[in-house]
Amino acid sequence: MSIERNGHVLKYEDGRYYIEEAPYATEKLDEAKIYTKYFDLVEAQGAALRHTGETVNITAVSFYVCNIAEK
Repeated sequence: MSIERNGHVLKYEDGRYYIEEAPYATEKLDEAKIYTKYFDLVEAQGAALRHTGETVNITAVSFYVCNIAEK
């Protein structure tokens, strides 16, 4: 059974997505950091500007969580 979740990613003007380690960008959405808490999202937006000097836009995404199992 899968569950749909919502979150946000940070996207550069040129279409790349923000990641939290150098080089701070990826072209693949599935490698982007997904934020579910507003405070974390705003904090990361500031970090992206500090690390790269580029602004990033907040972009909403939906994703599915599949095969959830307890360990």
